[in-house]
Amino acid sequence: MIMDYCEREIVDGRVHFHIGLQFEDEPDSLYVAELELKEDGSVQELKLYFNGFDCKYKFRPEESDALIRYAAEHRNEG
Repeated sequence: MIMDYCEREIVDGRVHFHIGLQFEDEPDSLYVAELELKEDGSVQELKLYFNGFDCKYKFRPEESDALIRYAAEHRNEG
């Protein structure tokens, strides 16, 4: 995965990160991963969107870990 931006948003008291990304095998397709955190900072939900539609994608553990690390590095942006 190639991640190119991260935006933080607070919705109903919960923190959401929107992470723009591409998969190496689909270089012309842009996706958005949405990472929602619980109040204690743990991950509530992780979804992948393409053109605003939920892809119902199941992230591999290493992909989830990479997205969480990326969001943590950019937590004060947006």
